Amino acid sequence: MPTNDERREVAARLRELVADWFDDGEFYDRGEVEDVLGLATDDGAWYEAAGVRQLADLIEPEERTCHMRDASWDAGQRTWGCICSECGAKHEHKRSRWMNFCPNCGAMVVDADA
Repeated sequence: MPTNDERREVAARLRELVADWFDDGEFYDRGEVEDVLGLATDDGAWYEAAGVRQLADLIEPEERTCHMRDASWDAGQRTWGCICSECGAKHEHKRSRWMNFCPNCGAMVVDADA
């Protein structure tokens, strides 16, 4: 799955193609766009499923998920909250059953202590 930085890089390269066209009046061809998107081509045909999958992930990345577990810990105040299985973040004074996404990493909560 592409990272946010990779997605931003591809978007910047596509915008650069458009900016070059406006600045220089030079047209870009299909091959340049396919190269920026990371699509493999052969005579204009996409022949690698991996390239098409990469494009789909750039548009809409596969959702990251996590499990939230209610817990208590001793940080000098014997506090409580929940912990994300994806990033390990502790969310003080929050119950997992009320969370849809981790506030720290953005992963969707698919399992929570009820």
